[in-house]
Amino acid sequence: MAGKEQILIDRKVTLDEVNDLIKYESNSRVLKRLYFVKFRYLGDSVEEASTKVGVTKKTGYCWQESWNKGGYAALIPNFGGGRKSKLTDEQKKELRTLLENKDYWTTREVWELIKEKYGVEYSEKQVGVILHNFNMYHSKPYPLDYRKPKNAEEILKKLSEAIPKDIGQDEQYIVGFLDESSPQTKANTQRLWSFKKPLIIKNMDYIKANAFAFYSINGNSIIDFMESSKTEDVCKFLEKIVEQNPGKRIILVLDNARSHHAKKTISKARDLKITLVFLPPYSPDLNPVEFVWKTIKREVSVKFVRSKEHLRNIIKMEFMRVESSLSFAKKWMETFNAQIKSVIC
Repeated sequence: MAGKEQILIDRKVTLDEVNDLIKYESNSRVLKRLYFVKFRYLGDSVEEASTKVGVTKKTGYCWQESWNKGGYAALIPNFGGGRKSKLTDEQKKELRTLLENKDYWTTREVWELIKEKYGVEYSEKQVGVILHNFNMYHSKPYPLDYRKPKNAEEILKKLSEAIPKDIGQDEQYIVGFLDESSPQTKANTQRLWSFKKPLIIKNMDYIKANAFAFYSINGNSIIDFMESSKTEDVCKFLEKIVEQNPGKRIILVLDNARSHHAKKTISKARDLKITLVFLPPYSPDLNPVEFVWKTIKREVSVKFVRSKEHLRNIIKMEFMRVESSLSFAKKWMETFNAQIKSVIC
């Protein structure tokens, strides 16, 4: 049993008049306050009436004090002295300029910037809408090693120097990229749209597949699976590349893994007439096949993988789906356009 109320509700109008106010009220905030007043009229305590309309007892006492002072008019919220509700078009232009001065932002950082500079408080969801309207990307950043040479692209532009001088101009070259990766079942890299928090049923057993990929811009791409990435495995994969591209001279861009620099690998490449072009150190972003792997891993992350063989099939099918697209190498081709033309045109 609730104790006796210390502050009573003033009956400024009759209960029937309160019901009429409720009947014709269109403002949802005021309507909730009127229901609170009605429940107090009907004998509920402040705490009971507050609970019924979903507010705290402290808020209920504030509403009752407003009603007691000014009746219906005092229940209407006054936002005139609050913060501004939104940015002007001019402020949005200024905000965009400010954001362009930094490479990347978190949503929270932008929210804090807007609040501090303009005195406007949006929800983080509203901030996201503004940033989308600025045509900003919202994606997981690709990490770059701090040890990557500043002139990495200039170093790689020695591609045209890779052609042996004694080779005839009528001999055809193909350019491709090699990399190994081990997609596995526990990764969670795919962004999903959902009307509620997305849940996905997965096999959480640790299953991975060690894969080699050759992604070519003007030849036949290939993917294969090895138990390891040792020198012997690299040499076997070089043979498979040649089998898929018979009679062609191959320029192969690859990273600086120890197995790639091994004497056996270099000797095998020479025997197969494959010219190896090594990336500058710590520069995986200059290898387009890295982005092929990224696409494959996103696809794997939303699949229910039953076994290692099933995982290999998923990887292979996804590679076959995307390998004909040059979009992964678009930036690379734009950057090294002159070098490409010098070897394949």
